[in-house]
Amino acid sequence: MNLQSNNLKQQEMIEMAILEGKKKCDSNTVDYPLEFFIEQISQEQINDELNWDALQQSYFIESVLMGLPVLRLIMDNDKNIIDGKQRLYTTINFVNGHLKLETLKKLSTLNGFHFQDLLLPRQRRFKRITVRTIVISPSSDISYWLDCQS
Repeated sequence: MNLQSNNLKQQEMIEMAILEGKKKCDSNTVDYPLEFFIEQISQEQINDELNWDALQQSYFIESVLMGLPVLRLIMDNDKNIIDGKQRLYTTINFVNGHLKLETLKKLSTLNGFHFQDLLLPRQRRFKRITVRTIVISPSSDISYWLDCQS
């Protein structure tokens, strides 16, 4: 009986630790259209912070055009991007006409294309792509999120 009691106490302590940890990682998930971010991020900011080369950007845009759910962000309550900046900046860079697609494998007919070369309905659909965004609650401990991204 004593062994069961110790085991039960241990399980209760584990549950309490998990619940306490969850409080430090509280968040909400919001889906924004890409357009929401296009209006808020300048090309100058993209030029300063985009680290992917044209080939990496092209492959990412190819994935987005094929409909893969790859565009997601983690941001704090002040709208600072913690994870996903390169993905987001790449899509905006493309929309702004600063990326010519190259060396695509699956959509090779788009090699040499800029965003403006796409048909207008395709451009509109692209700008409405959903950006799954996890917004960290102000009550969360941001260090937990940063540790997970390293």
